[in-house]
Amino acid sequence: MIEALKPVGCCPHVLLVIGKGGVGKTTISLYLARQLSKRGKTLLLSLDPARHLRKYLADGAPGMEVSLISLEKEIEEIVSRHADLLRSLMPSLSAFNLDEVMDIVRYSPGAEEEVFLRKLLSAYRSKNEYVVIDTPPTGVTLRTLALSKLYVAWLDRLIQVRERIVALRYTIARTTRGEATIRDKALERLYQMREEYSWLERNLTSAESTSYVLVTIPEPLPMYEMEESLRFLRERMKLKPKLVVLNRVLPEDVAMRLGLLEAQRRYLKHIEALEINHAVVEHLERPLEALEDVDELERKIKVVVK
Repeated sequence: MIEALKPVGCCPHVLLVIGKGGVGKTTISLYLARQLSKRGKTLLLSLDPARHLRKYLADGAPGMEVSLISLEKEIEEIVSRHADLLRSLMPSLSAFNLDEVMDIVRYSPGAEEEVFLRKLLSAYRSKNEYVVIDTPPTGVTLRTLALSKLYVAWLDRLIQVRERIVALRYTIARTTRGEATIRDKALERLYQMREEYSWLERNLTSAESTSYVLVTIPEPLPMYEMEESLRFLRERMKLKPKLVVLNRVLPEDVAMRLGLLEAQRRYLKHIEALEINHAVVEHLERPLEALEDVDELERKIKVVVK
């Protein structure tokens, strides 16, 4: 798989593993991270709220760094930062119930996506050579990837409004006092945020900085979500995935016995027609339970390089 990916650019090179819940994203992410750790310092970052990665880590993960997030804790930290920012920018809020304002932030739509976006920023700042990200379910992942560009457009507009406010304050100060030096913390923070999200957007849309890996299984809904992810990457990110992984492919005799052979062959042909590097992973006889099991995937993988 690694040869098909050919991760380039440094440092770090980020691999985002995307797919519907239950298709084996965590297993494929762990496998990729294990293989990349033989080439250089590697971080495996799990953004999966279900934290499926934990079952593999009973004895640690020799040779690589692993980070799992606690979504609730991360949301609370973001809410706390927003509270501090609001207090510094709008002291008058202290006269009101700031807790109520923070509850609105805490439970507003997009809180999870904000956490994941901040984690993406930290991934690109990592000192590792490679970062493999086990993403949340497809819908949340695609919304998160779209946020950086939306944030930049939104911040551009906020900066325009704030610059007019600062210019007006400066004019008034010059008129009334004859001279003025105005430092606006809100405007400085907006500039900083715009630079952060512009930088993130450049990395997310750079084939040198980022590889996208789509994981699916030969079933209708996972295949549909794979197509949606593919369309999103092509239309919104102007990229195509480096690799598509068709996981849990049954041996033909088993698929025939279960009445699934025709459908499975159709999905295989569809993957081949994409003209994208792809890997076919044979269905394992038993569930994976440890890191050693993940290493055994090597003999179950067939990679096709386009």
